[in-house]
Amino acid sequence: MKHYFPSIIFAALAMASVTGMAQAAELTVEVTGLKSAKGKVMVAVYDKSENFMKQPYKVAAVDAQADKVKLMIAGLPAGDYALSVFQDENSNGKLDSNPLGMPVEPYGFSNDAAGNYGPPSFAQALVQVPDAGKLISIKLR
Repeated sequence: MKHYFPSIIFAALAMASVTGMAQAAELTVEVTGLKSAKGKVMVAVYDKSENFMKQPYKVAAVDAQADKVKLMIAGLPAGDYALSVFQDENSNGKLDSNPLGMPVEPYGFSNDAAGNYGPPSFAQALVQVPDAGKLISIKLR
């Protein structure tokens, strides 16, 4: 038994270390400015600037409610992220736009960032999520 004791302690410390490294943060997103309770609020989380508005790292959706909704995105490693949000009023799974490419459904970005004639940059919408998690608010336009 004496022989196994150091091995058991080492194994327990190693597991605690791995568990600590695997710990993920929760990002709570409060979306405000909803004008109706139609459809769903869709959230896309991007972890790299080269993937911004192309390939989300995570996605989430919640039924729309009048005024605001809140949803939680779990399992994010601490780091930098940019989010895009839109209210899919007709539940077709995409942000509808007019013939000129302008969105016709409410949308927004983290930091309430706004672009000129297009979406903001990843850097403009960047939020830092620490290990302890974070609450952010995004207002739909």
